[in-house]
Amino acid sequence: MRRTLVLVGCGVALLPATAAGSVSSAPKGLTPQAATAAFGHLLRQFYGSVHGYWTCPARASFNGNVDCMGEVEAGGEWHMVSARAYRYHGIVDFHLPRAVTWTRRWSPYSRHFILRSREPQAPGVVSANSPAYDWGWLALRADDLKDGQRVAADAYDGNAAGFERFYRFTCVRRGGLITCRNALGDAMRYRPHG
Repeated sequence: MRRTLVLVGCGVALLPATAAGSVSSAPKGLTPQAATAAFGHLLRQFYGSVHGYWTCPARASFNGNVDCMGEVEAGGEWHMVSARAYRYHGIVDFHLPRAVTWTRRWSPYSRHFILRSREPQAPGVVSANSPAYDWGWLALRADDLKDGQRVAADAYDGNAAGFERFYRFTCVRRGGLITCRNALGDAMRYRPHG
């Protein structure tokens, strides 16, 4: 269901400044807008015609670099890709790109995703339609919901500023089932009592 790919090489995608959106006009570093345009180009280089969402947000910008993340579909497979964009002699380069690829479908209920989490273990079992998130962490955040309650919960242990569309989930409890979904369609069904 899941393949993790580490895309090797600092020169994975060297894009001319004109293709990346006037990168050279940013004297103190790479702008988030130019990085996002170049990241979209990188995703199309990897996967061809894609649809989905990608961003290199200003809140993930530091020292002239910008962290980027995207979740796109191509040919029936979903790809979550992250990389750090930086400007190198007028071109946009991506450092340490990582990708997780999967076919979106519901997994059987199990403790698999909960046991993968490095956090304290939530009780119960999880079914998810994507392996790209720390579902055990999200289950731990949603475990104390009351019947009929709806809350926003983060599936990231840290500062996800600028990446809320990926990591912010709306969770609702109906009886013994808690369902959490983000804006991209990634979802978890969680039964706290198995």
